[in-house]
Amino acid sequence: MSVHNDTLPPSILLEEHFLSSKVDRTLASPMLSSLGPGVSRDLCDLGRARIKDMDKNGVRMQLVSHLCGFASNASLCRAINDELATAVGAAQTRLAGLATLPMAAPAEAAIELGRCIRELGFKGALIDNHSDGQYYTSHEYNVFWEAAESLDIPVYLHPAPPTKSMAMNYSGPYAEGAVRAMSGPSFGWHTDTATHVTRLFAAGVFDRFPKLKLILGHFGESLPFWKDRISQSVATGAWGTFARSFEDVYAENLWFTTSGCESLTPLICMLQNTKIERIMFSVDYPMVSMERGVAWLKLLKEADLLSDKEFGMLCFENASALFAMSARG
Repeated sequence: MSVHNDTLPPSILLEEHFLSSKVDRTLASPMLSSLGPGVSRDLCDLGRARIKDMDKNGVRMQLVSHLCGFASNASLCRAINDELATAVGAAQTRLAGLATLPMAAPAEAAIELGRCIRELGFKGALIDNHSDGQYYTSHEYNVFWEAAESLDIPVYLHPAPPTKSMAMNYSGPYAEGAVRAMSGPSFGWHTDTATHVTRLFAAGVFDRFPKLKLILGHFGESLPFWKDRISQSVATGAWGTFARSFEDVYAENLWFTTSGCESLTPLICMLQNTKIERIMFSVDYPMVSMERGVAWLKLLKEADLLSDKEFGMLCFENASALFAMSARG
């Protein structure tokens, strides 16, 4: 039975994934095995089953992006994006696309981003937090950030699997499963994504491209918790000289989603220092089911943390404004 009911408004989900048929299943099999058969099945579906699940849970639209860790080259990214565009067209107003980009090659990533926005009608991009340990701070990446800014689209910075050397930093006298969890989806890849934002700030990316729109999932990947401390540190001058403060960048360049976390605690933290206009509902489907995501939404509604207007903003209005689309169309 659906947990959705008429007290909940229609929703737009922003961090919802699929696995392309163009990806070598030999490479994908370890991750698929760890996720289980149900999640693997749902990852590979962009058709009726996904839409039926959305209908069951009162979801008006999904912005769909590819599973992290597979954007290895421009050719594969183009094939993934073309496959997604076909599915979006077939689903009409129910699905929208976020581009997969070859971030190891920033010039090629900029070209593919332009193609996806202008020709395929995608709404933005979702990129891995790093490309084999490479972050996007050097001047080599100016061409990509310039493209994102000039196209006026949001870029979703998503956690990526750690490299072997990254994972080694978490090794110790405990189970290998603990290493995988700490370095990956339980903790490490979230904090590494938050740290990437501070790297971009320190490298002057937000000064060079002051109109960038960057989205962080999982309640900001821990950045809201540390935001005030970071701002105070930057204000001492130890980080260098910048045209805008970290406080300004946080308020003007960053948006956040609720993906993948099923507690109210991180939202309570965010509401202390983050404008409600910058917080958007997401589920992290199919790693988190739509039923569980909407159950969290119902929990939030019952907790009375937000006014009815603010609740509607989180469910769909903020996303609708950022991506220039409608949840009621």
